[in-house]
Amino acid sequence: MTQPPNLPSPARMTAPAWTLAIDFGTSNSAAAHSGATSGGIETLPLSHTSNLMPSAVYVASPSGHITVGEAAINAAQQNPAGFVASPKRLIGADPNCTVNGQTVPTHILVSAVIRAIIARGMAAHAGAPPAQVVLTHPEAWAQQQIRVLFDAAAAAGVHPSRIATVSEPRAAAAHYSRSHAMQPGARIAVFDFGGGTLDIAVLTVTGRNAFEVIAARGDNGLGGKNLDAVVQRWVDERLADRDPELVTWLRRQASVDVVQSLQDSIRHAKELLSEAPSATITVPTPSGRTTLQITRDEFDELIAPAVSQAMQLTRAALHDAGVTQPNQLAALYLTGGSSRIPLIQRRLTELGPVATLDDPKTVVAQGALGTALAEAAPRTHQRP
Repeated sequence: MTQPPNLPSPARMTAPAWTLAIDFGTSNSAAAHSGATSGGIETLPLSHTSNLMPSAVYVASPSGHITVGEAAINAAQQNPAGFVASPKRLIGADPNCTVNGQTVPTHILVSAVIRAIIARGMAAHAGAPPAQVVLTHPEAWAQQQIRVLFDAAAAAGVHPSRIATVSEPRAAAAHYSRSHAMQPGARIAVFDFGGGTLDIAVLTVTGRNAFEVIAARGDNGLGGKNLDAVVQRWVDERLADRDPELVTWLRRQASVDVVQSLQDSIRHAKELLSEAPSATITVPTPSGRTTLQITRDEFDELIAPAVSQAMQLTRAALHDAGVTQPNQLAALYLTGGSSRIPLIQRRLTELGPVATLDDPKTVVAQGALGTALAEAAPRTHQRP
């Protein structure tokens, strides 16, 4: 494969070399880069207000131009047929997908997201492209699924020699090990509860920043969006008691942006309940808006079945690894936005010592970057 024209060859690069790690998620993506000034591990802001970017894409017709992130969500209000909320879910299902009447290779949809993140990184480095791009993936992915990520990065203009991959639990473990020294042989678990999926992996420490995955389980149908749906049903039931016609309007007549506004309010309330005892959900109506108050106790009761399902999966992964007692784990690390929910953290303490650091939404990207930088660092050898 030849060098893409928009990415200079290593010999022509004069700007300081930097590395970019991308955690391409089901709902949101995050990234980390070696800082332009510090050279250290820094989270890369993906918008003016957030370190996350929705992984959603929008395919325009007839041009086929692909919009990503919040712009894609906005464009979907006019034409939902062009919208793909979670391109990651398509990986491994079909090499092509039909969007807005057009057949588009799945890796091209993923590539649009990666290209946008690379552009954000280049803006922080005076326009210089990354010397290496590291992509994360679920531990259970097959090589053909990982290949889609590889092809997506290549289509985004990254030379194949500069693309690396690392599994998400290995990256998370590497991030946490930076501040917690662990002896070889220690066993740790990573509980990754994101917007669309739940993945649990058990690892053995084999050396400095080195881990072996000894068990892994996952559920591609269980994530934060399931919890949003539970709260949505609670909202529908409360509104049905007050105004059944409003429920009918929301389900059948409300515009896409009205429905999106309600979903955003539900998601924001869910996130607030991790910090506050209650939250307000704003519901649009044909004549204005109404509000509902939900308490953390109510929320905990609503999500209890999903949380129990997550705990059952975690116990199964631990059992696969031969971990039957909490003291057999050095740590149970949490990543993914949904892992911040207090009920989940309380239930996990029954299974092992829970450890959290920083923003759980970005630790995978930071860990992937740390792994790449450690592997690239020159080795020093002591004389015998």
